[in-house]
Amino acid sequence: MNIGKFFSEGTIKLSICNLASSEDNSSFFACIHLVNKMKTMKLKLILLLLIGSTTAVLAQSPKRKNRYPVGTFHQKNQNITGISVGLYSGFDDNEDRNVHTNGIRLEPIGMGIAVPLIPSSPISETEGQFKATMAAPPSEVINGFNLSPAGTVCDCITNGVSAGLIGQINKQVNGISASLMMNFSESTNGIQLAMFNESYAMNGLQIGISNTGRSARGLQIGLVNESDNLKGVQIGLWNVNKKRKLPIINWNFKD
Repeated sequence: MNIGKFFSEGTIKLSICNLASSEDNSSFFACIHLVNKMKTMKLKLILLLLIGSTTAVLAQSPKRKNRYPVGTFHQKNQNITGISVGLYSGFDDNEDRNVHTNGIRLEPIGMGIAVPLIPSSPISETEGQFKATMAAPPSEVINGFNLSPAGTVCDCITNGVSAGLIGQINKQVNGISASLMMNFSESTNGIQLAMFNESYAMNGLQIGISNTGRSARGLQIGLVNESDNLKGVQIGLWNVNKKRKLPIINWNFKD
């Protein structure tokens, strides 16, 4: 509670009622009662507005159906507990699957096979782009294992392990993200493993031939390590951060 504001409002209230009542005590108490009643009505109105806005938000979120023990992540609005299966996935602005997998997500084909052919990095270039990307709801949430022989290209948040042989592009991985060739994630909280790793926000460990973390907090180990905003240590043949460029080992712990 703001004590100064409380006493200020109380003083104003008493002053108004004093002016209105003059020497009539009954008018004074009637005025106080009216002011308190108006304050109560104001609080009720604010409460009703909050309830209305919350109800509107909940109404906009489609209810997910529960599926046990097998389901397909191609079908929208589902909670799959067990194994979810699909041929492929991808980033499609017009497709919000709203699927949660609790267990194992299997993608036998996967778009990861095409990741090495992309002409440029799919990761956000600016803080504004990153924040806008992360603010949007994910198409899928995986709590467990996200597995694909070729690799996953998915607007997904994985809490656990995401693994594919050729390449991966994820929205966020909280845990371990591993691939043989290329591994991209807007946000990585944990371990990122591949020949070529890149995250906009990396909190943890990157191990590969080339590691890039636009905002890196932790450790990078590879032949070439790069970060625009590093708080941590880089170990490799060539290490670059905003403070300096050094071979073997580099570091920065300041803003």
